[in-house]
Amino acid sequence: MDQKEVDVIKASLADATYNELVAAMIQTKEAHDVLKQRTSEAWDVVCVIARQVIPARFEQDQIQNITVILPDGTKKRLLVLPKVSVKTPEENKMLLRDWLREHEAAEIISETVNASTLAAYVGAQMKAGEPYPNDICEISTYETASLRKA
Repeated sequence: MDQKEVDVIKASLADATYNELVAAMIQTKEAHDVLKQRTSEAWDVVCVIARQVIPARFEQDQIQNITVILPDGTKKRLLVLPKVSVKTPEENKMLLRDWLREHEAAEIISETVNASTLAAYVGAQMKAGEPYPNDICEISTYETASLRKA
């Protein structure tokens, strides 16, 4: 969202009561939740088409690739490529690291820090007046409205 859009939203809510502001926030959040769900459902359909329907059709027609014409007139070559997806349960991450080291693949191991955990840590450090990694991280503070039981 660019600054012009932000300014329009702020101007449209400038004279709103707190009840109206909360209603607008709730309505927009609900719309966002619906769109996230629809986006997820749409992605599921994309995956069914790309991972099941098209590969099955290629196998049925015994083809390796085909040239297709997109709605905008662009020609594209459609292929079915093998892919691999790997998920490691949290409790197996250390075992995986050990396995990779044992199999001479330690170079692909990288340490990560969860973004939410880091933000909570930095926030606590800032609040306590303690050092935090502002020279190596982009840190911004902001305020946000939160609804809780009255």
